[in-house]
Amino acid sequence: MPKIVPGNRLYLYQLLSRELGVGKQTLLPRVEEVLLADGLAPEDLGCDDMRALCEQLSEFIKLTVFKKGYVYATVLANEEYDRALERLASAEKKPAAGGKPWKRAKGAKALKPVKPRHVERVVEPEPEPEPVVEPEPEVVTEKSAEPEAPAEKNEEVAAEPETEVEVEAAPEAEPEPDAAPEPEPEPEPAPAPEPEHVPPISFTITYVPEPEPTPEPEPAPQPDPGPAPEPEPEKAPAPTAAVASRAQADLPQDFHADVRCSSEQLSILYQVLPANIDPMATLEEDFRVARSSGALEGTRSNVTFSLRYLQADGVTPVRVTLRRSARAVAGKRWALTEVDAGATDEVGLEGLDVAARGPWSAFLRPGDDADPERDFAQTVSLGSREEALERLAGLARPESWGEGRHILNDYLVMTFARVRAEGTLAVSEDGTSARFDTGLVTADGAPIRADLVAGTGDIPWQLEGFSAAEPAEPALYVTALAQMTLDPTLSAPSFSAIEEVRRNPRLATPAYDPIANEVRLLVPDEGRALALAVTPAGYEVAATLDLSDAFVCARVVSSDLPGWLAATL
Repeated sequence: MPKIVPGNRLYLYQLLSRELGVGKQTLLPRVEEVLLADGLAPEDLGCDDMRALCEQLSEFIKLTVFKKGYVYATVLANEEYDRALERLASAEKKPAAGGKPWKRAKGAKALKPVKPRHVERVVEPEPEPEPVVEPEPEVVTEKSAEPEAPAEKNEEVAAEPETEVEVEAAPEAEPEPDAAPEPEPEPEPAPAPEPEHVPPISFTITYVPEPEPTPEPEPAPQPDPGPAPEPEPEKAPAPTAAVASRAQADLPQDFHADVRCSSEQLSILYQVLPANIDPMATLEEDFRVARSSGALEGTRSNVTFSLRYLQADGVTPVRVTLRRSARAVAGKRWALTEVDAGATDEVGLEGLDVAARGPWSAFLRPGDDADPERDFAQTVSLGSREEALERLAGLARPESWGEGRHILNDYLVMTFARVRAEGTLAVSEDGTSARFDTGLVTADGAPIRADLVAGTGDIPWQLEGFSAAEPAEPALYVTALAQMTLDPTLSAPSFSAIEEVRRNPRLATPAYDPIANEVRLLVPDEGRALALAVTPAGYEVAATLDLSDAFVCARVVSSDLPGWLAATL
């Protein structure tokens, strides 16, 4: 029966949040290590094991069980406990009245951390019920003297067979006929025993190493089956998405229901955003994107994130700050406290512009509001984008992914757009997991897939990790030869390198247009890239891209790119 008083709960919250961090998924054995290092055990609190203890601490510990059997614990922020610890810290710093440090002001009793009392559990294997005598490997010297150690140190005596111990005629040993060889006095020099105030006792000594597996070859097989199961998960990155989980549990997901938005702050957004834009919908969507990609800044109680719109300078994004209050007001703990939109008097009637995002921007047409990166962020939570990209780059064949791995980021976004458009996202029958092929391979050429687990909030999927085992179905791009090389039988617009491309077909290369979900043919044209669309009437210009953007769109289709594109890195 669990026996956890409030003071114990506060103590465990203080210990685990300090040692493990708040919002970080940690394997359950690691949580138990922290407890044991502090001199505690789950049994001290009336629980059979660590998982049962964590289930009793549900106000600040969340358990996550993955399908492979991994159990993770996440320490969640608990506002009540945080306030209690803050009050305790401030009370300790506050000097006593009258300059007398031994006096403290009397007041209402506050919640204080109380360390659970550790109960020593003496494991005493009763020797009488099951006497085990192993005469062959053990040699016991009898001597007319009292035993060397008290009963509670039987284990130490057993571990040192050279110690002289008196074995009186115990009834347990009499039925065993094989015990006859024991009296053989085999002289072994040993230090003289130092018995003090220990009464004579009788006990049976068992051979601790348990020489049942006497053949020496037995230790060799043990290392093989032991490590065999664990290399599987360690070949690929660990199946966790440990970033931003601290925020996911506490942060609002529905602005209408969870956030108080003052008319003063909303009026700023109404003033700077385009007339057809709903500020509340924009706040909620952009906040979801920031949570998914780990782009939040601040603390657990003050969170700042960027909107998709740029200030009047065309460079700085509009920034929004949310603050959590200690007590709910009208059922809402969060409030919109600041909107940094720059100089609002410089904003025209058309409102602020949307920041250009990704190399696919050149494919956008007037009126298009498609954004593959935002769609990806609202569908799959990466936790920490930097950590996810680092894991993928570490598993994949080495490539130059640019500063901050921005090329890999755009590659992953466009790959997922193609996967969804082609219907190659493989979802399990129970809907709890999914996977898709990233299009990348390891140094050995093994395909790399992304593993997803069902999300618990407003984002459907959460990235679990990347793996090179059991490849998923890859997305296909090129469906016609005219998308691979310039077809001389089709009419084409004139461009600067047309004659060179006709004589050297490999100068042209396919690229992916995620806005139209089409493959375009890239050709060089006066220091830029011309994206040609294949139509029944021939080639038509779909867009003109900078070489850096063209490289990323082409890399989604193939890693083997012509020199005029590869030179842009």
